[in-house]
Amino acid sequence: MRILVFNCGSSSAKFELFELKQSNRQGEVLARGNFERIGEKQPTARLIRAGSETTTPVQARDHREAVLQAITWLERDSDSSLKIDAAAHRIVHGGPDLFGPALLDDAVEKALASATELAPLHNPAALMAIAAVKERLPLLPQVVLTDTAFHRDLPDYARNYALPKELARRHQIRRYGFHGIGHAWMMERYSEIRGAAVSSLNLITLHLGAGCSATAIRRGKSMDTSMGFTPLEGLMMATRSGDLDPAIVHFLCQREGIDPARVEDLLNHESGLLGVSGVSRDIRDISSAAEAGNPDAALALAMFCYRVRKYIGQYLTIAGKTRAIIFGGGIGEHAHAIRERICGGLEHLGIVLNTEKNRAADGHEARISSDSSPIELYLIPLNEELYIARAALSVLS
Repeated sequence: MRILVFNCGSSSAKFELFELKQSNRQGEVLARGNFERIGEKQPTARLIRAGSETTTPVQARDHREAVLQAITWLERDSDSSLKIDAAAHRIVHGGPDLFGPALLDDAVEKALASATELAPLHNPAALMAIAAVKERLPLLPQVVLTDTAFHRDLPDYARNYALPKELARRHQIRRYGFHGIGHAWMMERYSEIRGAAVSSLNLITLHLGAGCSATAIRRGKSMDTSMGFTPLEGLMMATRSGDLDPAIVHFLCQREGIDPARVEDLLNHESGLLGVSGVSRDIRDISSAAEAGNPDAALALAMFCYRVRKYIGQYLTIAGKTRAIIFGGGIGEHAHAIRERICGGLEHLGIVLNTEKNRAADGHEARISSDSSPIELYLIPLNEELYIARAALSVLS
């Protein structure tokens, strides 16, 4: 079965065309590409097919235009008529009721639209992608998988905030959790590597990139996760503040003479690594500045690693007897110095990093813990698109 997967960000769109069979869940990537800076002055697109790569400026005012161009490229570059059996989409937020994977119909599309106010930067982009596929390939079945799905079984004591019950219920305020596809991929890939049943696994998964989140997994299910009602809560991120005293919002409104929307924008786009370092949102730039003696950059790195360590400590009490801690995401996969700093000094908790393995592992799937470590440490690069394709295959089969 050929499944075309779309993974849309607020200003980007990745796509991959997979050939998948139930007997070969690794599948074959027939083509892939991505659009960057959609809706900005100079959007670009990259298409990779049959070993050749093309990068070109494009006209992509929105995600609809990007998706239509992706399909056109696949049609044009195919040796024969394009054969796609289904499309599948990553959806950031499914709201309180939609989890999936689910075959797209009117009710599912309505639920996605209703959840837009909870993910205003991402859900509209995915909905445009869905509409574009319907426009070009109206008979093609489409499957959606939400990032909130993996956290659907959070226990009530982890899911709820300590707010007046009726107020929370009226506005559907609860911990939804995000990055679920990434956390689920790390868990399932670890189960494949180690030959262990998912239902037996107690893990801590760390999705560290521009957005960062941690998840405590017990017996193959998410028991707690650092992101909550929105992706702003939890770990310190590239531009997001993560956890902070909620009274700071009102305080800034009064002292700075700004409205809550401006404070929310500041916390989402001007805080985190960028805000503390004053250098960059990119941890590579911040690391270079810290090595050159910039104290603010050094502080940003210390805060980032400290908060990850703190969540590891919390989640060891939630996951139970933890089998492994897994790193994924751009920082988790490529910054060996950050992984070393996060894990260093945690030997008393059963976390023993192998420095040589860790430094050699950047960008590669590898075990990075010492052979004697009671808790295994793994680097597992994310492959959200393959996970989505597998989920779609399970629905369509």
